[in-house]
Parts: sequence; structure tokens; C-alpha cells
Amino acid sequence: FFVSGINFLSNAKKHLYQGPNQSRGASRINFGGSADDVRKRVAFMNALHRDGHEIASHAVGHFDGRSWGAAAWTSEFSSFDGLLENVARNNELAPEEGFAFAAKDIVGFRAPYLAHSPGLYATLAARGFRYDTSSTMPANAWPEKRDGIWRFNLAGIRLAGSGRATLSMDYNFLVAQSGAAPIASRREPFRRQMLESYLNYFRANYTGNRAPIHIGHHFTDYQNGAYRDALKEFARSVCGLPEVRCVTYKTLADVMDGLQPEMLAAYRNGDFPRASEPTFAGVTAETSGSAR
Repeated sequence: FFVSGINFLSNAKKHLYQGPNQSRGASRINFGGSADDVRKRVAFMNALHRDGHEIASHAVGHFDGRSWGAAAWTSEFSSFDGLLENVARNNELAPEEGFAFAAKDIVGFRAPYLAHSPGLYATLAARGFRYDTSSTMPANAWPEKRDGIWRFNLAGIRLAGSGRATLSMDYNFLVAQSGAAPIASRREPFRRQMLESYLNYFRANYTGNRAPIHIGHHFTDYQNGAYRDALKEFARSVCGLPEVRCVTYKTLADVMDGLQPEMLAAYRNGDFPRASEPTFAGVTAETSGSAR
């Protein structure tokens, strides 16, 4: 879960945050609401963490950082750390109502708008991050480690039943399918097209060079929840298949760090026995042309 630090600062305390080159108390997304809203959100995040989910960073104010240098990124990451570490004090909560994990435990990042710059990667390396997910790559590309940071990027994939392409993220489907407008009458075709697009992405990599697949979704019900339903059905369909692991990015970083260079080179070349195409129980694949 990539979280925005602004969600952990109540509206009444917004003056405590100042983004790079921004006025104090400014943000591109909503602050945390009331102090009680923040309390409940922190408790929810702590429960996710206890259940084994990874919490990673999405910066603070959701600003476009493509023109930022290292100093601006350092300022934003320092604000993020402070908002997590001081969430109870900032929002006048009891000390025990803070986070059950420390800011230093967060080792992954995705930039708002996927807007990255050279200064970002220098800052991530200096602050001990292990991976970044702020760029794009071909669907069958294995992750690369550059400047000491693993790049786990979103993939360019095909919209099932069409000749068009998009990224493996829900918002990009929203734009590609409907010009970013919700269309209630098309909910089911849109859901099926996303599901089949993700399954096609998975099939190609599973029977190809086994490059890890990467999908990004937001905490919002685009197309009246169609995309969330598609993602859940996709996970149920593939996560139990032979030789498949659905893991956190932190675990993937561990796996990548454990690969010898010659083994990684063999994987990238697809130099291993081929698996047969998997069967997806309970999934209807009749989507071709249904949501063009």
C-alpha cells in the first residue's frame, strides 16, 4: 500500500505541512479530515501491517515532482517521515494511537503521477530505500537495479479485444476505456476487459520469461467498483497457480537481491523449461471486443 502522508494530518492541523515550492498548508489532495478520522485511519493501517501487508510511500501532498532536485525530494521525504512519526502529537491523539511501525521501516516508493526526476533516485538511495515503482517498462521486462534501487515499474499492456495499449493501472484503464468518465451502463464490459487484459499479461509472462508482473490500483471505486472487482478476481485466479507467488514488493526485492547475476541473465533470456498455459478456474474469458 503506497500511502500519502497528507492523509495522516487533520484538516485543522494542515499548517504543519509545507511542500517543496508550495505555500504552507497546501496539498493537491485532501488532508485527513477530523482527528477522529485520522485515528481510525492509523488503526486501519496498523491492522494491515500486522496482517503482513507492506506499507510504502506515495510522498505527502501529491505534487508533480518531475522538476524537483534532490533538495526538494529530501524535504518531501522528511515531511513524510515526520507526519508518520508524530501522527499522535500532530493530531492531539493519545501516544498509543500512533503507528505500530517506524518511518525507517518504509523502503519503497511510488511518485504521484509517476513524476520522477534524477534528484528522486539520489534521494531514495541516500535515505535507504530499496525500490521505486515510478516509471514504466515493457510487459516482459525483468526488474533492473540502478543507482542501488530496484525499479519495479508498471507495464505497458494491451487492452483485450482491441489494438490499443495502456498501463497496468486502474486510472489508465479509466482513461483508455471511457476518457476518464464513469459510464454506469458499461461497468460489466469494462470489468471483463480489465480482467482479460490482466490475465493475458499474466499468461504471456508465465509461459514466457517469467518476468514479475506489476499492477497498480488506487483506493477509489473507479467505474463503480468494476476495476476493484476485476483485480480481486484476477488475484483469486492466479495466486494459487503452480510456481506463482503473490508477494509484497519488499519480498520481491529480497528475491531479486538473492539472484546470482548469471541466474538473472538466464531468466531474462527465458532460459529455463517452459510451463504450459495455466487454466483459470471460474474465469470467463469471453471478452474479446466487448469493451472497445
